[in-house]
Amino acid sequence: MNAGKKQNFRQDIQGLRAVAVIAVMVFHFNPSLLPGGFVGVDIFLVISGFLIASILLRKKSQATYRLMGTLGYFYTSRLKRIVPAYLAMLVVVSLLAAIFFIPEDFKIYKNGLNKALWFNSNNYFASFGDYFAPANHEQPLLHTWSLAIEIQFYFIAPFVFLFLPKQALKWLLPMAIIGLTAYAEYRLRFLGLEQATYYSLIARLPAFFIGALAALYIEKTSLVNNCTDIKYKYIAGVALALILFSFWQPKITGYFPGAAGLIPIIGAAILILFHTNNYITKLLSNSLLVWIGALSYSLYLWHWPVLAFLRYYTGLEVLNIYYSLAFISLTFILSIASYYGIETPLRLRKSTKQIIGYAGLASLVIITAVGIKKINKHYSPPSLPVEYTRYADPSTICHGTMNGDCLKGDLNSEIEVLVLGDSHAAMLNYFFDYLGKELKFKARIITASSCVNIPGFDYQRLAEWAHKACISQIDEANKYLLKAHTIFLAASWNGQLESSLFKNALNDFLTHTNNRQKNVYLISQEPLLKHDPLKNLRFENLGIANNTVINKDYLSANKYLKNQALNYNNVHFIDFSNLKIFDNPPLYNGHLIYYDEHHINEIGAREYAKEALDIFKKINISKPTT
Repeated sequence: MNAGKKQNFRQDIQGLRAVAVIAVMVFHFNPSLLPGGFVGVDIFLVISGFLIASILLRKKSQATYRLMGTLGYFYTSRLKRIVPAYLAMLVVVSLLAAIFFIPEDFKIYKNGLNKALWFNSNNYFASFGDYFAPANHEQPLLHTWSLAIEIQFYFIAPFVFLFLPKQALKWLLPMAIIGLTAYAEYRLRFLGLEQATYYSLIARLPAFFIGALAALYIEKTSLVNNCTDIKYKYIAGVALALILFSFWQPKITGYFPGAAGLIPIIGAAILILFHTNNYITKLLSNSLLVWIGALSYSLYLWHWPVLAFLRYYTGLEVLNIYYSLAFISLTFILSIASYYGIETPLRLRKSTKQIIGYAGLASLVIITAVGIKKINKHYSPPSLPVEYTRYADPSTICHGTMNGDCLKGDLNSEIEVLVLGDSHAAMLNYFFDYLGKELKFKARIITASSCVNIPGFDYQRLAEWAHKACISQIDEANKYLLKAHTIFLAASWNGQLESSLFKNALNDFLTHTNNRQKNVYLISQEPLLKHDPLKNLRFENLGIANNTVINKDYLSANKYLKNQALNYNNVHFIDFSNLKIFDNPPLYNGHLIYYDEHHINEIGAREYAKEALDIFKKINISKPTT
């Protein structure tokens, strides 16, 4: 994130870097501690815009200025500043991912690695999304999106600041800032592209350009900086207040970046401009902050992979005290080693040691690229049959898309039930197939990832990749809701019920179906695990397995559903969570029946159905569809 040094070293800018990286680290560690800590990235971009514009404008003003020579100097210095420590991080993270990640997760990691190597990970993560991919907080290269944006800015910066005269820049940059911010707002508000906009260069260019404007006006404000007028003395305080406000209330307009993103970057630019004769500058120039600022790039590089691996191992997004201490210790140890062992020496003037360092790093990159696949295979336990690693063949179920008639069970029966919900309903395809054949009914099962496909479902809160399938499956479900007499709903209830909008939609749905004399059955959520069983098999192979622990969040969700059902004559809650199959999860009769923390696999779905058969015999599903 560090863009380079200005000729006249600014300790306060180094301190501002420290504030930015600390904010980002705190946010990534636990967002509830600093809800807007992520705006630290935007502060980095302002600093980068200021320094890059300063460097290029200074070079252009020199009598010895030559375009090609300046371009060569610029790109060489930027690559030396960014690439060595970055590649070292990628090598270490890739080796660890090869050892710790299960094969399916490692394949996803390699896709991200390929994009990160070419500084295109912002575009990769802008469209990243798969319900069964590791969660974002377990993606060790997620943070490289901002470095990709930085490099992409480097490609256009020389052509902006070397080709355009200063006077034109003073007009064009503000116009670009306004125009790009408006465009980001349009994408956020009217197109609903929150994830894509967040990771886009276009939405972040205003931060770079505001930093560049500070570089254009820095000489003029030097007169103000020396002024004794008290209103100038405290202008830096106002700037700091803008940044602190954004740390606590980042989405004041409801979206970010867009207009809300202007608040912290304007604050950062003002601090850079009005930097003398004020107490904020003295605070930022504190020796500890200056040292952390020097480490900021390495801290940014290493803190996220450390967090991601700890979360992958523990299954915890919010780490306990012991893992929190491990996070802090490992991050600083790796960052200090990176800064003093790689980042600093490889930026020095050419020497034999530097050449050896680059050659060694290049060799490590090549060896890692060739070897990580073999390493992952070596440390992987024998592959499980496919029925242990999924809940159904995706080509035969209507999950996110329609495949055939979506019917399971006794296809010759005149009795038909409708099954709706998210992946927790999709995992019941074999469940209903078995029960339908045993009890002579057929089940039409229509589902979508993360989406309970009932009218009014608040799909906007889902990841963007899930929107289209959710809307489509809601429409498909609506085709059958009117004629369906018996409806089953299953979902990841503990997650869905966190949304008040979803609760409203569910209540409206239950009221509507109850008034139409339809029977609705709310299927309980199965016991949840705190550790992924497939990951645990790998950790067991490595000798570091976790004990299986039950996550009891499902109990409160089931209690809510039970209470809701009591409000309606035709709504029923079916509690399967106490069946024998769930006595010792993730195992049953010596077989693995879960394949992650909250989904059962094909083996489990069939055994689940056998266990639930007696309860299902008591359910009134005799009335045929009309």
